This record gives sequence, C-alpha cells and structure tokens, in this order.
Amino acid sequence: MMDADSGGWTVSEPYRNAAAFPPDMTEAMASRIADIAAEAITGIDPHTGLASDFLNQFNEVLMLLEVTGSDPALDRDLHHWRPRNYIEHFEASHLRDAALVIEAYALCPASVRRRFDRLSGDLSAFILQGLAELHPLGGEAMHHASGMLAERIRRRVESLSAIIHPAERRLDNDTISALFERAR
Repeated sequence: MMDADSGGWTVSEPYRNAAAFPPDMTEAMASRIADIAAEAITGIDPHTGLASDFLNQFNEVLMLLEVTGSDPALDRDLHHWRPRNYIEHFEASHLRDAALVIEAYALCPASVRRRFDRLSGDLSAFILQGLAELHPLGGEAMHHASGMLAERIRRRVESLSAIIHPAERRLDNDTISALFERAR
C-alpha cells in the first residue's frame, strides 16, 4: 500500500507476522490487544497495544514551534505547554474509547512499555529544556533556534512512533527495486 506522506511504501497488515511481536508478549496478551485494537476507534497497534494518538501532544509542540513569533497567544501556549504521560494523556483526551486505549497500554509487554515510557519521558524533558532555552530569545535568533529544536523533536517523535508501530517498515523506491530484482 502506498504511503503518500513518506513517498515510500508501507508493508500492509497481511504481511506482518508473529516475528513482529515482542518476546515477552503472551498469546493471551496478543489476543486481547488484537480484540481491543479491532474494537477501538483510536488506532492501537496490535503488536504493542500502544496508540500513536499519544504523539499528538508532541506534534502540538512542533506546530507551535513552526509559528513561533507570529502570534503572542501561540507563543504563550508554547511557553505553558506541559507534557503528560501516556495514562494522563488519554484520561484527559475525552476520547470515547480512552479506557480501551489505557487497557491496551496495560497489556503492552513490559519490555516495550519500559522503553516507550523512558523515551517519552526523555522527550518530554528535552522539550521542556528546549522551550526554557527559547523563552529569553527573540526575533531571528528565536526563529532559528525553534527550527533546530523542532527538527530534533521530530526525530525523537519518529523514534517513539517506531516503538508504537514496530512491524511497519518503510520501503523506499531503491529498496523496492532491489526486492523485485531478487525476485526475478
């Protein structure tokens, strides 16, 4: 299936296999997570039990950094931004299926959840530090620094997304061509 955002290909769900599951995931956990993922409106990855909606709070910072200096109200929003952990995020989300998302998180294999929580905590601390360093800046210096901060945040958000969706592999055109060559 084509993924227009990245310009590459995404391996679709039927091509995923059990090898994508973490080693500490039991069949019972996998089965319940799959049931929750099928029932929930919010996208939950059936391999981890994590929902990418959690990343919205970090994407909000990225959007605010892009418009820094254009509106004082948005600058205040950026200055007052505070991260939430996974549970807090979904409890405050007002999503109809927040309880299911939280249940799936509780079923997430401990090895994945520890890594995910550590990296999201590190990202939250990184953002808060970066925002504190931006606060006294103004003009072109702030614009330049906010762009650099946004890029560093974006890379970390992509790392978190890869934990949420471990079975999703992005294939660029060269990789696809090489696969076809091998198949001939």
